[in-house]
Amino acid sequence: MRDVRESPSQNSGELRLLKDYRLESWLASGRYPQREIRSNRGTREDYHWTQRVQYAVGHAVNRFYSIQPEFRSQADTAELVDYRWPRKISYFDSEKSYWELKDRVTDHLASFFASNGYEGQRPVMLYEQFETEVTDLGIDLSMVFQAVWQNENLTGLHLQKFVVDYDPEVLDGYRHAARVFCREAFGSDPETIEIYKVLSGERIELDLKGIPYEKSLDYLRLAYGSMETDYKQEPCTYRSCRQEPEGETGFRVC
Repeated sequence: MRDVRESPSQNSGELRLLKDYRLESWLASGRYPQREIRSNRGTREDYHWTQRVQYAVGHAVNRFYSIQPEFRSQADTAELVDYRWPRKISYFDSEKSYWELKDRVTDHLASFFASNGYEGQRPVMLYEQFETEVTDLGIDLSMVFQAVWQNENLTGLHLQKFVVDYDPEVLDGYRHAARVFCREAFGSDPETIEIYKVLSGERIELDLKGIPYEKSLDYLRLAYGSMETDYKQEPCTYRSCRQEPEGETGFRVC
């Protein structure tokens, strides 16, 4: 197993560091070029409602799986969602959509918690950010892992990612990045990469079968080169990505 470091690293320069949230923002920017986010009152907002809901979902999942396993059945999913749910209705299209989305997210997360399995277990990673060196690319790769489980037979890692704004291109990037990280850091591909679409309640798996590892390396190589050209190593401004105060959990609004 190679060196895996908690981010931020003191040894890695920003120039050769590929961060997963910047990769996702860059991939998503193709859908919303030069997008300016406005509330229904016409005032400029820093974040889209999907980002704010994603933030609330992250906290809900983190708090649920931080509970002692024997007490999780007593957790109130509605309270977990409400903890970081946006307070301003003006962030959303209407008051009706505000409440409908909150109810939908609560119902779907409650269903997920009840059916996820892993009773009596704790995740081996829970909203933690790590870095590892990718020697073939000459870069460090930094990723936030939302919920990661290991089966009792220790056959491999089960990665779970919760998404509000479903974007196949972003998830394809996540598949390659997660695969490269796990291969470089732990010596093998993740056994399962599972995506939970919070707004629909659908679970999907990102398959790695038939995809050579070199293709994942090439994907990151090309993406990193293109990002260098587009951003010229300036801080990410698309959707105003920034680290939230809860930095130790890797939370971001975007």
